[in-house]
Amino acid sequence: MGKKKLERFEENKKSKYIIQKDKSLYNDVKGNWNKIFKNNNPINLELGCGYGEYTYNLARKFKNENFVGIDIKGSRIWKGSKIAENENLDNVMFLRIRIEEIIEFFSKNEVDSIYIIFPDPRPKKRDLKKRIVGLSFMKKYYKILKKNGKIMLKTDDIKLFELCISTVKNHFKYQNLLSSRDYYKSSFYSEEKNIKTRYEEKFLKMNKKINYLEFNKAN
Repeated sequence: MGKKKLERFEENKKSKYIIQKDKSLYNDVKGNWNKIFKNNNPINLELGCGYGEYTYNLARKFKNENFVGIDIKGSRIWKGSKIAENENLDNVMFLRIRIEEIIEFFSKNEVDSIYIIFPDPRPKKRDLKKRIVGLSFMKKYYKILKKNGKIMLKTDDIKLFELCISTVKNHFKYQNLLSSRDYYKSSFYSEEKNIKTRYEEKFLKMNKKINYLEFNKAN
């Protein structure tokens, strides 16, 4: 393991913006996120947040909402935590866990929205169960989402996009579904709400179309 990565891991242990194993809050966050943020504002998650670009940019734009970036890669979320620290963002946190563990850290009906931004498509057949828009994952998201809670997906991968749509339509109650295979030409595209990560910038330079899906949970 490189020296830089080890240094980041040490900084993560001290960061108030990162919740991870062996920290006091780690086993006490479930059902307590509004207490952690010290307000009753909406709780929003970004799954597989990587370097945290989408998470901290949402926090910058929407000061009256709370955002939790979730990723297992400590050396990546370190970057997002440093930006949050440098800007004194009090409405953002990073949780270092695997996505499949999510219901151990959020209570039923605790979450207002979930953002899934350019996740790993895991194209191999043997990885079908690991795709975070598949049925087993979506069941967990529905459990922690409030009624009318929103899920939003952006991806360059058409197969992942179609899997998510079919999973939702065949297994869940939903409403207000919006989808497009070319988000930037869709009727519901909004520049004000749009945030581009480094991956999206890369895909756009390659002239790839961005697939977009959003819908609300219906009980």
